[in-house]
Amino acid sequence: MKTKVWLSTVFTLILQPIGIHGFASHDITTRISNKKPLLFAYYNNRGDAFFPQEDMELLHDRIRTLKVSILEDELKRPPNTSTSPTELVQNIIQGLLHPFDPLPDAGFRLILRTATKKWKRRILHSVGANDDADAEIVASALGAAIGRPDNQFAILVGEGENFTVELSEPLNFGDECWLECRLRDKNTSKLLVITGWNLVLEDGMWLVDNIDWQDFRESFRPGIGREEWMRDTW
Repeated sequence: MKTKVWLSTVFTLILQPIGIHGFASHDITTRISNKKPLLFAYYNNRGDAFFPQEDMELLHDRIRTLKVSILEDELKRPPNTSTSPTELVQNIIQGLLHPFDPLPDAGFRLILRTATKKWKRRILHSVGANDDADAEIVASALGAAIGRPDNQFAILVGEGENFTVELSEPLNFGDECWLECRLRDKNTSKLLVITGWNLVLEDGMWLVDNIDWQDFRESFRPGIGREEWMRDTW
């Protein structure tokens, strides 16, 4: 006699090699959760479980497809020769707001990938890492540092005010570029933060060489190591 039972636990275990955080994207989670489970096992009279071959093949095929889709999304991210200065800043800001999409700490790795050697060194030192530190470990440490409570940069990862982004037109100087990004309160339009982005062109790709941060929130104004700016100007 055979007894058929659902094996959601087995399904979870088989997916572990690609990482559970790979499903942090809302769209991916919705697609999976709306499906009825297809994998089940049979138990024989001795209590031994076995799986129909066609079900296992279907599961492995879906896992392979999902892995390829996630990697393709990751490879489309900057830096690349088709990304403009404005798109670069937009990608970084969106990556920080959704740091686990499409992979764990992807948004924080993006900061490292899009940095010049000089800027990357400053990022590494900010979390106590040396120049040859493992990127995965640094990305995780960077995420923990940015998201700390009462940290002025936590707004970038959604641990603060909801904001809208205003980007100025880039000022190009050959292989260098500068643009300004303002964060405004989504409900009141009050100015929260002004950032100035210095970008440089290397191998046909725009990279971040420095970010200037000016905070206008009462609890952080004017920002770490900064001088006061006149509010009426803005």
